[in-house]
Amino acid sequence: MILNPLDLDQHGKRKYYQELAAPIKGQLKKASKQLKTSAAEVNAQVKIAIIMNNGLTMTSPEEFQSLAVERTKNDTSGIDILIVCGMYYFSDKFDSYAFFEFEDIQIQGEKRHELIQKLRAEWFKKVEQYMTKQIVDLNMKRTKEPIQDLFFDLDGIRYVKPPIQWGKPSEFYGEGGRPREDTTGMKLCPPVATVLPVFDDESYYYAKRNIFDGAILTDSLREYLVWAENERITSGNPFQPVVLIPTTLQELEVLESPFNFEQIAQSLLPKFQDAVLSTADKSTEFSDQPISLNYILVQVNEIGMDKANDIAIISHNKDDLVPPKQDFIIKGERMKYEYAIMLASAHCLSVGADIVYYYRNDDFKWK
Repeated sequence: MILNPLDLDQHGKRKYYQELAAPIKGQLKKASKQLKTSAAEVNAQVKIAIIMNNGLTMTSPEEFQSLAVERTKNDTSGIDILIVCGMYYFSDKFDSYAFFEFEDIQIQGEKRHELIQKLRAEWFKKVEQYMTKQIVDLNMKRTKEPIQDLFFDLDGIRYVKPPIQWGKPSEFYGEGGRPREDTTGMKLCPPVATVLPVFDDESYYYAKRNIFDGAILTDSLREYLVWAENERITSGNPFQPVVLIPTTLQELEVLESPFNFEQIAQSLLPKFQDAVLSTADKSTEFSDQPISLNYILVQVNEIGMDKANDIAIISHNKDDLVPPKQDFIIKGERMKYEYAIMLASAHCLSVGADIVYYYRNDDFKWK
Protein backbone atom coordinates (compact mmCIF):
# COMPACT_ATOMS: atom_id res chain seq x y z
CA MET A 1 0.00 0.00 0.00
CA ILE A 2 1.31 3.43 -0.97
CA LEU A 3 1.45 6.01 1.80
CA ASN A 4 0.11 8.95 -0.16
CA PRO A 5 -1.77 11.64 1.81
CA LEU A 6 -3.55 12.74 -1.37
CA ASP A 7 -5.52 9.48 -1.26
CA LEU A 8 -6.88 10.25 2.22
CA ASP A 9 -10.03 12.11 3.21
CA GLN A 10 -9.78 15.25 5.33
CA HIS A 11 -9.84 13.32 8.61
CA GLY A 12 -7.18 10.90 7.33
CA LYS A 13 -4.95 13.72 6.10
CA ARG A 14 -5.22 15.47 9.45
CA LYS A 15 -4.20 12.30 11.32
CA TYR A 16 -1.37 11.62 8.87
CA TYR A 17 0.18 15.06 9.24
CA GLN A 18 -0.37 15.08 13.00
CA GLU A 19 1.83 12.00 13.25
CA LEU A 20 4.51 13.51 11.00
CA ALA A 21 4.40 16.80 12.87
CA ALA A 22 4.87 15.24 16.34
CA PRO A 23 8.72 15.36 16.40
CA ILE A 24 8.71 18.83 14.79
CA LYS A 25 6.21 20.12 17.35
CA GLY A 26 8.29 18.85 20.26
CA GLN A 27 11.49 20.49 19.07
CA LEU A 28 9.82 23.81 18.29
CA LYS A 29 8.12 24.00 21.68
CA LYS A 30 11.46 23.36 23.35
CA ALA A 31 13.13 26.04 21.20
CA SER A 32 10.35 28.52 21.93
CA LYS A 33 10.77 28.07 25.68
CA GLN A 34 14.55 28.47 25.45
CA LEU A 35 14.26 31.59 23.28
CA LYS A 36 11.87 33.24 25.74
CA THR A 37 14.25 32.62 28.62
CA SER A 38 17.36 33.73 26.73
CA ALA A 39 15.67 36.83 25.28
CA ALA A 40 14.62 37.96 28.73
CA GLU A 41 18.13 37.53 30.09
CA VAL A 42 19.86 39.59 27.36
CA ASN A 43 16.94 41.89 26.46
CA ALA A 44 16.92 40.59 22.84
CA GLN A 45 14.63 42.33 20.36
CA VAL A 46 14.01 39.37 18.03
CA LYS A 47 13.76 35.64 18.62
CA ILE A 48 14.74 33.39 15.70
CA ALA A 49 14.37 29.61 15.59
CA ILE A 50 16.16 27.53 12.97
CA ILE A 51 14.84 24.04 12.22
CA MET A 52 16.63 21.74 9.79
CA ASN A 53 15.27 18.63 8.15
CA ASN A 54 18.21 16.25 8.19
CA GLY A 55 16.40 12.94 8.46
CA LEU A 56 12.61 13.19 8.19
CA THR A 57 12.54 11.82 4.63
CA MET A 58 8.82 11.05 4.84
CA THR A 59 8.26 14.70 3.89
CA SER A 60 9.08 16.81 0.89
CA PRO A 61 10.69 20.23 1.49
CA GLU A 62 7.28 21.85 0.99
CA GLU A 63 5.56 19.48 3.44
CA PHE A 64 8.29 19.94 6.06
CA GLN A 65 8.07 23.73 5.85
CA SER A 66 4.27 23.69 6.02
CA LEU A 67 4.30 21.46 9.11
CA ALA A 68 6.98 23.56 10.82
CA VAL A 69 5.16 26.85 10.17
CA GLU A 70 1.79 25.45 11.27
CA ARG A 71 3.19 24.03 14.50
CA THR A 72 5.10 27.25 15.24
CA LYS A 73 1.97 29.36 14.84
CA ASN A 74 -0.30 27.00 16.76
CA ASP A 75 1.93 25.58 19.50
CA THR A 76 4.50 28.28 20.37
CA SER A 77 4.60 31.91 21.40
CA GLY A 78 8.33 32.60 21.72
CA ILE A 79 9.37 32.58 18.07
CA ASP A 80 9.31 35.71 15.94
CA ILE A 81 11.01 34.38 12.81
CA LEU A 82 11.25 30.73 11.77
CA ILE A 83 13.99 29.61 9.41
CA VAL A 84 13.44 26.24 7.75
CA CYS A 85 16.53 24.50 6.39
CA GLY A 86 17.10 21.14 4.81
CA MET A 87 19.61 18.98 3.02
CA TYR A 88 18.28 16.56 0.41
CA TYR A 89 20.76 14.14 -1.12
CA PHE A 90 19.92 12.14 -4.25
CA SER A 91 21.99 9.51 -6.05
CA ASP A 92 21.23 7.19 -8.99
CA LYS A 93 24.68 5.52 -9.07
CA PHE A 94 25.84 7.95 -11.77
CA ASP A 95 24.74 11.42 -10.77
CA SER A 96 24.66 12.69 -7.20
CA TYR A 97 22.93 15.89 -6.17
CA ALA A 98 22.52 17.67 -2.86
CA PHE A 99 19.85 20.34 -2.52
CA PHE A 100 19.92 22.83 0.34
CA GLU A 101 16.89 24.76 1.55
CA PHE A 102 16.82 28.05 3.49
CA GLU A 103 13.42 29.70 3.88
CA ASP A 104 12.53 32.41 6.39
CA ILE A 105 8.96 32.83 7.62
CA GLN A 106 7.77 35.80 9.67
CA ILE A 107 5.65 34.52 12.54
CA GLN A 108 5.19 37.72 14.55
CA GLY A 109 6.89 41.05 15.33
CA GLU A 110 8.94 43.25 13.03
CA LYS A 111 10.71 42.00 9.91
CA ARG A 112 14.51 41.94 10.02
CA HIS A 113 15.63 41.69 6.39
CA GLU A 114 19.29 42.58 6.94
CA LEU A 115 19.69 40.07 9.75
CA ILE A 116 18.06 37.30 7.72
CA GLN A 117 20.28 38.06 4.75
CA LYS A 118 23.37 37.75 6.95
CA LEU A 119 22.14 34.39 8.25
CA ARG A 120 21.36 33.21 4.71
CA ALA A 121 24.83 34.22 3.50
CA GLU A 122 26.50 32.40 6.40
CA TRP A 123 24.32 29.32 5.79
CA PHE A 124 25.33 28.97 2.15
CA LYS A 125 28.94 29.78 3.03
CA LYS A 126 28.83 26.81 5.41
CA VAL A 127 27.17 24.68 2.73
CA GLU A 128 29.94 25.53 0.25
CA GLN A 129 32.63 24.62 2.80
CA TYR A 130 30.85 21.35 3.55
CA MET A 131 30.49 20.38 -0.12
CA THR A 132 34.11 21.29 -0.87
CA LYS A 133 35.26 19.11 2.01
CA GLN A 134 33.14 16.26 0.66
CA ILE A 135 35.09 16.42 -2.60
CA VAL A 136 38.64 17.03 -1.44
CA ASP A 137 38.84 15.27 1.94
CA LEU A 138 39.51 11.61 1.13
CA ASN A 139 39.52 10.62 4.81
CA MET A 140 36.20 12.21 5.64
CA LYS A 141 33.52 9.79 6.87
CA ARG A 142 30.50 10.08 4.61
CA THR A 143 27.52 8.80 6.58
CA LYS A 144 24.79 10.70 4.77
CA GLU A 145 22.70 8.18 2.81
CA PRO A 146 20.82 9.22 -0.33
CA ILE A 147 17.04 9.50 -0.14
CA GLN A 148 15.38 6.11 -0.51
CA ASP A 149 12.10 4.23 -0.06
CA LEU A 150 10.64 4.05 3.42
CA PHE A 151 8.48 1.04 4.20
CA PHE A 152 7.22 -1.20 6.97
CA ASP A 153 5.19 -4.42 7.16
CA LEU A 154 2.07 -4.72 9.32
CA ASP A 155 -0.28 -7.72 9.40
CA GLY A 156 1.15 -9.06 6.16
CA ILE A 157 0.74 -5.76 4.29
CA ARG A 158 3.68 -3.64 3.17
CA TYR A 159 3.26 0.12 3.47
CA VAL A 160 5.59 2.16 1.25
CA LYS A 161 6.37 5.86 1.20
CA PRO A 162 8.13 6.49 -2.13
CA PRO A 163 11.00 8.99 -2.06
CA ILE A 164 10.53 12.55 -3.20
CA GLN A 165 11.54 13.05 -6.82
CA TRP A 166 14.56 14.95 -8.09
CA GLY A 167 12.38 17.18 -10.20
CA LYS A 168 14.50 16.62 -13.32
CA PRO A 169 15.04 13.62 -15.64
CA SER A 170 18.40 11.90 -15.90
CA GLU A 171 20.58 13.17 -18.74
CA PHE A 172 22.68 10.00 -18.52
CA TYR A 173 20.02 7.26 -18.44
CA GLY A 174 17.70 8.98 -20.90
CA GLU A 175 14.14 7.85 -21.62
CA GLY A 176 14.57 4.59 -19.73
CA GLY A 177 14.77 6.55 -16.51
CA ARG A 178 16.97 6.02 -13.51
CA PRO A 179 17.75 2.39 -12.57
CA ARG A 180 15.79 0.86 -9.71
CA GLU A 181 16.88 -1.60 -7.06
CA ASP A 182 15.68 -5.20 -7.16
CA THR A 183 15.82 -6.81 -3.72
CA THR A 184 13.35 -9.57 -4.62
CA GLY A 185 16.26 -12.03 -4.76
CA MET A 186 14.62 -13.42 -7.90
CA LYS A 187 17.47 -14.24 -10.29
CA LEU A 188 15.40 -16.72 -12.29
CA CYS A 189 11.67 -16.77 -12.91
CA PRO A 190 9.99 -19.27 -10.54
CA PRO A 191 7.66 -21.96 -11.97
CA VAL A 192 4.54 -20.26 -13.34
CA ALA A 193 2.41 -23.28 -14.27
CA THR A 194 1.62 -26.94 -13.74
CA VAL A 195 1.75 -28.77 -17.05
CA LEU A 196 -0.66 -31.61 -17.85
CA PRO A 197 -0.44 -33.62 -21.10
CA VAL A 198 -3.27 -33.73 -23.62
CA PHE A 199 -3.38 -36.90 -25.75
CA ASP A 200 -4.87 -37.79 -29.08
CA ASP A 201 -6.08 -41.37 -29.70
CA GLU A 202 -2.71 -42.63 -30.87
CA SER A 203 -0.64 -41.14 -28.05
CA TYR A 204 -3.22 -42.05 -25.41
CA TYR A 205 -3.23 -45.77 -26.21
CA TYR A 206 0.56 -45.84 -26.39
CA ALA A 207 0.74 -44.19 -22.98
CA LYS A 208 -1.76 -46.67 -21.52
CA ARG A 209 0.40 -49.60 -22.68
CA ASN A 210 3.70 -48.17 -21.39
CA ILE A 211 2.88 -46.30 -18.18
CA PHE A 212 3.16 -47.96 -14.77
CA ASP A 213 0.85 -45.57 -12.90
CA GLY A 214 -1.90 -45.93 -15.48
CA ALA A 215 -4.80 -45.23 -13.12
CA ILE A 216 -4.31 -41.49 -13.63
CA LEU A 217 -5.16 -41.97 -17.33
CA THR A 218 -8.62 -43.28 -16.27
CA ASP A 219 -10.50 -45.83 -18.41
CA SER A 220 -10.77 -43.86 -21.63
CA LEU A 221 -9.36 -40.87 -23.46
CA ARG A 222 -12.67 -39.06 -23.07
CA GLU A 223 -12.63 -39.56 -19.29
CA TYR A 224 -9.02 -38.40 -19.08
CA LEU A 225 -9.70 -35.22 -21.06
CA VAL A 226 -12.66 -34.41 -18.80
CA TRP A 227 -10.45 -34.97 -15.74
CA ALA A 228 -7.64 -32.81 -17.14
CA GLU A 229 -10.02 -29.96 -18.01
CA ASN A 230 -11.54 -30.15 -14.54
CA GLU A 231 -8.04 -29.92 -13.02
CA ARG A 232 -7.42 -26.81 -15.08
CA ILE A 233 -10.70 -25.15 -14.11
CA THR A 234 -10.57 -25.98 -10.41
CA SER A 235 -6.89 -25.24 -9.85
CA GLY A 236 -6.71 -23.15 -6.71
CA ASN A 237 -3.18 -21.85 -7.15
CA PRO A 238 -3.14 -18.54 -9.07
CA PHE A 239 0.66 -18.58 -9.02
CA GLN A 240 0.79 -21.91 -10.92
CA PRO A 241 -2.23 -22.37 -13.17
CA VAL A 242 -2.72 -25.68 -14.93
CA VAL A 243 -1.77 -25.52 -18.60
CA LEU A 244 -2.77 -28.32 -20.97
CA ILE A 245 -0.04 -29.14 -23.51
CA PRO A 246 -0.66 -31.57 -26.42
CA THR A 247 1.68 -34.53 -26.82
CA THR A 248 2.21 -36.88 -29.73
CA LEU A 249 3.09 -40.54 -30.20
CA GLN A 250 6.51 -39.56 -31.54
CA GLU A 251 7.25 -37.53 -28.39
CA LEU A 252 6.20 -40.38 -26.11
CA GLU A 253 8.33 -42.92 -28.00
CA VAL A 254 11.42 -40.94 -26.99
CA LEU A 255 10.76 -41.76 -23.32
CA GLU A 256 12.27 -44.91 -21.90
CA SER A 257 9.49 -47.44 -21.27
CA PRO A 258 7.92 -47.98 -18.80
CA PHE A 259 7.49 -44.37 -17.78
CA ASN A 260 5.31 -42.54 -15.29
CA PHE A 261 2.88 -39.66 -15.63
CA GLU A 262 5.33 -37.15 -14.17
CA GLN A 263 7.90 -38.04 -16.85
CA ILE A 264 5.35 -37.30 -19.55
CA ALA A 265 4.59 -33.92 -18.00
CA GLN A 266 8.30 -33.14 -17.60
CA SER A 267 8.97 -34.00 -21.25
CA LEU A 268 6.46 -31.31 -22.27
CA LEU A 269 8.15 -28.51 -20.34
CA PRO A 270 10.25 -27.33 -23.34
CA LYS A 271 7.02 -27.05 -25.35
CA PHE A 272 5.41 -25.06 -22.56
CA GLN A 273 8.46 -22.82 -22.16
CA ASP A 274 8.47 -22.01 -25.88
CA ALA A 275 4.76 -21.20 -25.75
CA VAL A 276 4.92 -19.03 -22.62
CA LEU A 277 7.99 -17.12 -23.85
CA SER A 278 6.31 -16.53 -27.21
CA THR A 279 3.18 -15.26 -25.46
CA ALA A 280 5.24 -12.95 -23.24
CA ASP A 281 7.19 -11.62 -26.24
CA LYS A 282 3.92 -10.79 -28.00
CA SER A 283 2.47 -8.94 -24.99
CA THR A 284 1.61 -5.35 -25.80
CA GLU A 285 0.68 -2.17 -23.99
CA PHE A 286 -3.01 -1.83 -23.23
CA SER A 287 -5.03 0.77 -25.11
CA ASP A 288 -8.59 2.06 -24.73
CA GLN A 289 -9.53 0.06 -27.81
CA PRO A 290 -7.89 -3.38 -27.50
CA ILE A 291 -7.74 -5.45 -30.68
CA SER A 292 -8.62 -8.66 -28.85
CA LEU A 293 -11.81 -9.07 -26.84
CA ASN A 294 -10.48 -12.10 -24.91
CA TYR A 295 -7.29 -11.14 -23.13
CA ILE A 296 -5.23 -11.19 -19.96
CA LEU A 297 -4.54 -7.75 -18.49
CA VAL A 298 -1.53 -7.08 -16.28
CA GLN A 299 -1.44 -3.86 -14.31
CA VAL A 300 1.79 -3.20 -12.41
CA ASN A 301 1.98 -0.27 -10.04
CA GLU A 302 5.69 0.56 -9.92
CA ILE A 303 6.49 2.05 -6.53
CA GLY A 304 9.59 3.96 -5.51
CA MET A 305 13.14 2.74 -6.01
CA ASP A 306 12.76 -0.99 -5.37
CA LYS A 307 10.98 -3.46 -7.65
CA ALA A 308 10.31 -5.59 -4.56
CA ASN A 309 7.59 -3.09 -3.58
CA ASP A 310 5.74 -3.14 -6.93
CA ILE A 311 2.13 -4.31 -6.92
CA ALA A 312 0.56 -6.45 -9.66
CA ILE A 313 -3.05 -7.03 -10.66
CA ILE A 314 -3.81 -9.74 -13.26
CA SER A 315 -7.26 -10.35 -14.72
CA HIS A 316 -8.96 -12.34 -17.50
CA ASN A 317 -11.15 -10.07 -19.58
CA LYS A 318 -13.90 -11.05 -22.01
CA ASP A 319 -15.13 -7.89 -23.67
CA ASP A 320 -17.20 -9.84 -26.22
CA LEU A 321 -19.74 -10.76 -23.55
CA VAL A 322 -22.75 -8.64 -22.59
CA PRO A 323 -21.99 -7.20 -20.15
CA PRO A 324 -18.17 -7.51 -20.44
CA LYS A 325 -16.65 -9.85 -17.83
CA GLN A 326 -13.48 -9.35 -15.79
CA ASP A 327 -12.23 -12.15 -13.55
CA PHE A 328 -9.44 -11.15 -11.21
CA ILE A 329 -6.67 -13.73 -10.93
CA ILE A 330 -4.07 -11.81 -8.91
CA LYS A 331 -5.32 -8.78 -7.04
CA GLY A 332 -2.73 -6.61 -5.37
CA GLU A 333 0.25 -8.92 -4.85
CA ARG A 334 3.83 -7.68 -4.54
CA MET A 335 5.37 -8.70 -7.84
CA LYS A 336 7.82 -7.11 -10.23
CA TYR A 337 6.82 -6.51 -13.83
CA GLU A 338 8.95 -9.24 -15.43
CA TYR A 339 7.51 -11.96 -13.20
CA ALA A 340 3.96 -10.62 -13.63
CA ILE A 341 4.25 -10.82 -17.43
CA MET A 342 5.43 -14.44 -17.32
CA LEU A 343 2.68 -15.44 -14.88
CA ALA A 344 0.08 -13.65 -17.00
CA SER A 345 1.36 -15.47 -20.09
CA ALA A 346 0.90 -18.80 -18.31
CA HIS A 347 -2.69 -17.84 -17.48
CA CYS A 348 -3.20 -16.79 -21.09
CA LEU A 349 -2.25 -20.30 -22.21
CA SER A 350 -4.36 -21.88 -19.47
CA VAL A 351 -7.64 -20.13 -20.32
CA GLY A 352 -7.05 -19.90 -24.06
CA ALA A 353 -6.99 -16.09 -24.21
CA ASP A 354 -5.67 -14.37 -27.32
CA ILE A 355 -3.03 -12.04 -25.90
CA VAL A 356 -1.51 -10.43 -22.82
CA TYR A 357 -1.92 -6.68 -22.42
CA TYR A 358 0.00 -4.72 -19.82
CA TYR A 359 -0.26 -1.34 -18.16
CA ARG A 360 2.62 0.06 -16.08
CA ASN A 361 1.58 2.80 -13.69
CA ASP A 362 4.68 4.83 -12.88
CA ASP A 363 3.03 7.65 -10.91
CA PHE A 364 4.99 6.67 -7.79
CA LYS A 365 8.03 5.19 -9.50
CA TRP A 366 11.58 6.48 -9.00
CA LYS A 367 12.33 8.39 -12.22
